[in-house]
Amino acid sequence: MILDCRVARLRVIFRLPTTVTRNGFPEDAPMEWPTEPLAYVDLAMYRVQPSKDSKYQDRAAIVYLTDIRQSCMLTPSRANWDPSWTTNNILDRCKSFFVNNMQSKYSYQTIY
Repeated sequence: MILDCRVARLRVIFRLPTTVTRNGFPEDAPMEWPTEPLAYVDLAMYRVQPSKDSKYQDRAAIVYLTDIRQSCMLTPSRANWDPSWTTNNILDRCKSFFVNNMQSKYSYQTIY
């Protein structure tokens, strides 16, 4: 059983720089900065729809890329598809999705 996992929307994968510029001069980045890839994700999507609660409206986080367990297939939960939806904008324009946990055997066992 996988514990403490949430559905989130991946926005960007990035790595922190090894040098930074302070007062116009380059210097080594702080030693405590992670060196592995990171991911910026939108949270508060337990129902697989953006939260309408104002306290969760802008919830996001930066997580280690290695903490992302798997992707999941989403399908709009509306019977009528909007013709303006494209692969580039559907996550912003459609407000609710079904999760396809039958996508694979692993998905079936891990996504409820």
